[in-house]
Amino acid sequence: MKAVKANQKTTLLLNNAWQPITVITARAAFQHLYKKRVTSVDKNMGYFHTLDTWNELAEFHDDQPYITSPNNAWPIPTIVIVTSKFFRRPKKAKLSLYELAKICDFKCQYCFEKFPLKELTIDHVQPKSKGGEDVHANRVLACQRCNREKGSISPWYDINGNIPHPPAIPQFMLDAGEIRKEWMPLLNIK
Repeated sequence: MKAVKANQKTTLLLNNAWQPITVITARAAFQHLYKKRVTSVDKNMGYFHTLDTWNELAEFHDDQPYITSPNNAWPIPTIVIVTSKFFRRPKKAKLSLYELAKICDFKCQYCFEKFPLKELTIDHVQPKSKGGEDVHANRVLACQRCNREKGSISPWYDINGNIPHPPAIPQFMLDAGEIRKEWMPLLNIK
């Protein structure tokens, strides 16, 4: 077993159709299992609906995460399935700079060069100063140089002579430090 901090992301949350929703913290996984909002899955794909049955009957991975209290150690499930409508999540309206950079592989959508996150910005294709809205359909990833050169000029073209378009917002974005082996089939990763 492997000790983790309560705020560390450890658990893949699935909807009741076994589709990934997000990755949650050890604390959240523990609390949702305790409140019977999720069903936990052990290493042999056994289902456990309560914290007590999870602790008593589940078979754990060798590197099963656990959190501690002053008197106990609590194994944390690495996969949980929603059992209530509590987790219904609205579709994201627009992406953060980091999410946009991750989808665009950290490449400016004007010059197509790759940059570290600190050198990237969100650019409004139709400038806000000219009536452009701050909505996803008007936001693209730009390096600081291209954004500065563009200023409030519209239209502004990429190096191929096209007006950039924002990428589609994905249904699921994996936001975890590591991808656990047991998640791979559920994420369609080989």
